[in-house]
Amino acid sequence: MKVSRRFQLSVHTILFIAVYGDEKGLTCDYISNELKCNPIVIKNILNILYKNNFLTKGSSISNIRLKRNIKDITLWDIYKITDEVDINNIFCSDDLQIASPIVSDLPELLSPAFGEIMNSIKDILSTVSVDSLLKKYNY
Repeated sequence: MKVSRRFQLSVHTILFIAVYGDEKGLTCDYISNELKCNPIVIKNILNILYKNNFLTKGSSISNIRLKRNIKDITLWDIYKITDEVDINNIFCSDDLQIASPIVSDLPELLSPAFGEIMNSIKDILSTVSVDSLLKKYNY
């Protein structure tokens, strides 16, 4: 399993806002500069976070703040808005050119195992809050 760049950047952005959100001038450009990331990418991440009620828009463009308490934001919350969670779409066997009943039934055979794996991932990521991550780094 891979962790998407969008998930990593979303976590990083939330951590950054949690630490520096009270500073004046916290803008998309400021965040992208500090994270050494393209402003368009950060703008897209911020839009995802706004759309999913992680951030609140202030009266000005330079007032990016968390809407939810850092104790209430888990890695699972972030993962499910940034990565595909649908277990039914995990297999990409449409392009396989092998005429075999095993290949055509493979997703059906493996889905229960991957469903259990996703449930384990959910259970573990749900226990890790933004607050607990910041405490590990003394913030």
